[in-house]
Amino acid sequence: MKTLITFFVLLISCVPMQGWCNTEQELNSRIERGVRYLDAEQYDLALAEFQTIRKEFTISESIGSLAECYIGIIYQELNSLSEAITAYQGALTLKAPQDVHGTAHLHLGIVYKTQGKLTHAENHLKQAFALLPETSEVHIHLGDVYIQQHRLNAAEDAYREGIRLNPDHTESYYGLGRVSELQNRLQQAMEYYDAALVRNQYLSQAHYRRALTYRRLGNSEQAAAAMAQFQHLKTYEDTVHQFREALYTNPNLPMLYIKLGELHEAYGNLTAAVRIYETATQVHPSFLPVYTHLGEVFIKQRAFEKAALAYQKSTEIEPNDSQTWLKLGVIYINQQRFDPAIAAFKRAIVVDSTAAEAYNNLARLYAGLGKEMQQAIDLAKHAVSLAPTARHYDTLAYTYYRNAQYAEALEAIHQAIALAPNTDGYSKLLSKIQAAQKENR
Repeated sequence: MKTLITFFVLLISCVPMQGWCNTEQELNSRIERGVRYLDAEQYDLALAEFQTIRKEFTISESIGSLAECYIGIIYQELNSLSEAITAYQGALTLKAPQDVHGTAHLHLGIVYKTQGKLTHAENHLKQAFALLPETSEVHIHLGDVYIQQHRLNAAEDAYREGIRLNPDHTESYYGLGRVSELQNRLQQAMEYYDAALVRNQYLSQAHYRRALTYRRLGNSEQAAAAMAQFQHLKTYEDTVHQFREALYTNPNLPMLYIKLGELHEAYGNLTAAVRIYETATQVHPSFLPVYTHLGEVFIKQRAFEKAALAYQKSTEIEPNDSQTWLKLGVIYINQQRFDPAIAAFKRAIVVDSTAAEAYNNLARLYAGLGKEMQQAIDLAKHAVSLAPTARHYDTLAYTYYRNAQYAEALEAIHQAIALAPNTDGYSKLLSKIQAAQKENR
């Protein structure tokens, strides 16, 4: 919900007041802080910030209206709908820019729609349309109201206008699917539901409607598959809701953010996982696991620059964690930033002299770059002495191969193959060593 409305943060000129602020910048800073609290779901802090602004700026109706609107948004997020209505109505009684009043009308329409007060909802959404004609959400919610009023042609027009203004919103396509289904255009309904799921594969309700539509089309197998997917995602939605309820009441338990992020990851929803981990970094900026989890998700998304930043922050919080330095070194290699990677692996060794993986990775990197070859061999030998794994023998073989010590390379790669005989990469390195040895002879 809050992502729908935070577009209207305005730079409002501050009326000079003795003892409060004399600059527009200071007021904007307070508004932006409140918005950050809202985005981080720290609703108690956001509410206190905007209530204070409203109280201290009674002389400025524009600022008061903006504060009331944000207060309404916070209450709406907390599902305190009566308080939200009061705040939005308060925003409308004050003189303010049309974006603020338009947003107040929009959210009043949404709240009244939720309460089933369709006449009130339609009235406010139409007023929102007059003030915010190019805002797709206005048309989407009008479409929802029209469907509940069984005004299907009007609903279809509203959803299509929503798509024209923003073709990425899932709700417009889902709404068109509902219109088509209610008009018995079942094949077309299925196409709209599929279009909705292309934009948001986690919309459980779309899977439910697909199941019912397949059933009406006589396709029981597809109906069963769609219903199973609905039940799978409904469990996900319900569990997410439970975690969010727990976070509202226990904001000082950072592990709740971790558990919620892991839930998103388990369902493959990496975008949501990033969002919750990033929120946690704002609420608990010194909690190390949040950054490592965030870094891991960025790696899965191959967003290596962001992953590096997350792990760099981890090393600032806990500089003596060798695994963090190892991970950071690997990320640097993926970015082809080899000097920082070398430094990270060296730091991992300083932190933990028994970290076999750090010796192995540094050896492999040196050998790949064709530099410090004797040191690379010594590092690889030490990795094998600490942990005689197939992977470490493979690196030792590679360092010998790169240094043209083919007999030693053959002995090491045979050790790797003996430990992991079905690893294709080891067989390929063996062939390379044999070919180089033959050519050298």
